[in-house]
Amino acid sequence: MAEDILRLDVLVHGARVERDTEVRREEGGVRYGERFVPWREVRWVSRRSGMVLVFAEDVSLAVRAKGRALGDFHAWLEQGVDHTELRGRLMKQLGHEVVLFVAGSAVDGTFDGAPVRGLFLAAATRRAIYLLSGPSQHTMVWPVDRVKRQISRPGEVGGDAVLLTRGEDQIRLRYLFPEEIVALATACRKPIVGSSEAASHSLELFSRKEVSPPPQADLPEFSAAAGALHEVANRAAANVPGELQARALLEPGFFEAHFLELGEIALGPLILRKSAASMADSLMRATEAMDAAGLQADTRAAVAAAADRMLDVFGAEARRLAHVQDVDLEEREKRVALIPEAMRERLLDRMQAPFDRLWSRFEGLDSESQLLIGALGEYGEGSPGDDDGRLGEAAEQWRATLARLDSGYVGAWRELVEEIEKTWSTELLPRLVQVTTEERRGIPEWVQLAALGAVTLLLVVALVAVFVV
Repeated sequence: MAEDILRLDVLVHGARVERDTEVRREEGGVRYGERFVPWREVRWVSRRSGMVLVFAEDVSLAVRAKGRALGDFHAWLEQGVDHTELRGRLMKQLGHEVVLFVAGSAVDGTFDGAPVRGLFLAAATRRAIYLLSGPSQHTMVWPVDRVKRQISRPGEVGGDAVLLTRGEDQIRLRYLFPEEIVALATACRKPIVGSSEAASHSLELFSRKEVSPPPQADLPEFSAAAGALHEVANRAAANVPGELQARALLEPGFFEAHFLELGEIALGPLILRKSAASMADSLMRATEAMDAAGLQADTRAAVAAAADRMLDVFGAEARRLAHVQDVDLEEREKRVALIPEAMRERLLDRMQAPFDRLWSRFEGLDSESQLLIGALGEYGEGSPGDDDGRLGEAAEQWRATLARLDSGYVGAWRELVEEIEKTWSTELLPRLVQVTTEERRGIPEWVQLAALGAVTLLLVVALVAVFVV
């Protein structure tokens, strides 16, 4: 398909720019020229300095284009790559260090006397900066001997650069945002706590994780549970006009059960993740269970499933009524669709809206989770006698945000069920009533003619018999 082919400039790490290259989206990945990058091998995607940088297991590349093509290519990657999984894999690779930022960058310099140049994924932590490209990895540990910000000339590609020098190693990084340069320049001057360069820090024989149990989850009591779903569903069901329910021949309790089912579908991801977090044997596992990005994506999918289920139930009721009333529903739908496509799309948008508004208030939950995971890693690696104030603060903030999110889900569910009740009362029930008022199936003309012929024949036979007698 034409929409799955783009013409882009592709710069491959260690090679020249390939101009006007055909880039094709295929099942399971993207192909540029004769080379193929599977989605599962992508490590990171970064949009920088008018380019999209892609870092995979075997190759790093930058893509540049004019007009909409670059946005279309980035959209392919957004759809094909699981960013939650990427973050998890990178955090695992970095050993749960406190990550300051992860960014695509252009690097030139030297490591261990060897020249280094090209596209690298830069992961800056409180301990070091890691440069990853394909199978290659370089590490510069803090503190550095010298850090210098190099101001770019007007119009220069890549913007300002930052130069880091440690011993004989020297690297220059481009494509970083100003706030990332500031964070890097601040962190790289500090010695690693626990290293030989921190003379004031005493050495310990054991780390805390070797002699102490992991911090417990200690989660807040959640309110989005079965009881809350029942209460909201029953209240909304009472608002559905009883006259319309009777004319649609619906069973008593239909809407209480229907609304409750939709609530269990829409809030299923939250309930499942809370259950997993509540049973977790540590705060780390509870934090991973309540992954913010995963919860948000799961909720959008669940609300879409609830919308589909609602329309499926409506369709089943329409077919049941048509059967009871002996109405030809297929013939009716040839004239006017029971559920127009525009109505389906409008319904989904209205059902998603309460949860979209909810998540717009909790965009920072993912970063809070990562900070907590980083604090837990530091806590485990630290000495048994170290202060755990940073961990306690991060955990308390995460728990408080989680409690507010849980309460927000209950509010979003109330808004959602009000929207569902309104849709049934003003759109779906009247359509069901219309089915009951349709004309019943007529007797086919050929059957009528056959019956008339049979009656006529009987009358003739009867008359003949009378005259013969």
